[in-house]
Amino acid sequence: MTSRFDIFNAAQEPFSDEKESANFLRTARDRFGVLNLSYWFLGSSRAVPDRMTWFSTYDESYTQIYMKEYSPLKDSAFHLCFSRLLPLDWDEAYTTDDTVKDIHQIAERYGIGRHGISIPIRELGVGDAMFSINFDCDDRHWGEVRRELVNEVHLFAHYYHQRVKKLIAAQQRPMGEGFELSPREREVLMWAAEGKTASETATILKLSTSAVNLYAARAMSKLRAHTKTQAVAIAVRNSMFN
Repeated sequence: MTSRFDIFNAAQEPFSDEKESANFLRTARDRFGVLNLSYWFLGSSRAVPDRMTWFSTYDESYTQIYMKEYSPLKDSAFHLCFSRLLPLDWDEAYTTDDTVKDIHQIAERYGIGRHGISIPIRELGVGDAMFSINFDCDDRHWGEVRRELVNEVHLFAHYYHQRVKKLIAAQQRPMGEGFELSPREREVLMWAAEGKTASETATILKLSTSAVNLYAARAMSKLRAHTKTQAVAIAVRNSMFN
């Protein structure tokens, strides 16, 4: 595998918006020749993420299911990754926890390969992040591929974090000012509070039903709610619809 990333000639300024950061990740996926790349920003607390941002090249249907059924709060792979300084081989996670196996069985149905590496990124005063590389190859070749991938993508992971963290900070209020819902996430919960179904909300907002479900799942995760009803109750209690 030849070098696909030159840090000295790479852009240094922060991403201008989410679209640019997402497009950059897709371009990097193709450049490295991997199946998927994923970046999670988990705020200031690993145990209970105060702010969660996810950019990935995964199938949108999978991300919706993951956020609804699991999220980093229930995914022990995150705890395992942040218990170390070095990258985590997904093979180790599979043998450690059955929940990780369950998650990946779902992921495989959406074109996500069996092999991968997750890189923990810690920055004092900013928060924790996790960058993952997803690859598909024969088990016999994974050891060799892994060595080549981690040497090159490890640097890229920290580079991407540096460019995206300022974008995330600009979009979020200082810690302690309340929950971090996007306008769409707030709208979806507001219509749920009015008794609208996901399909009805989709018609009102001119979105697909799957998009509405994804916004609802993200809102539930951010509010640490186990159900949409609970998320609505938290939003009402904190005057988030005003």
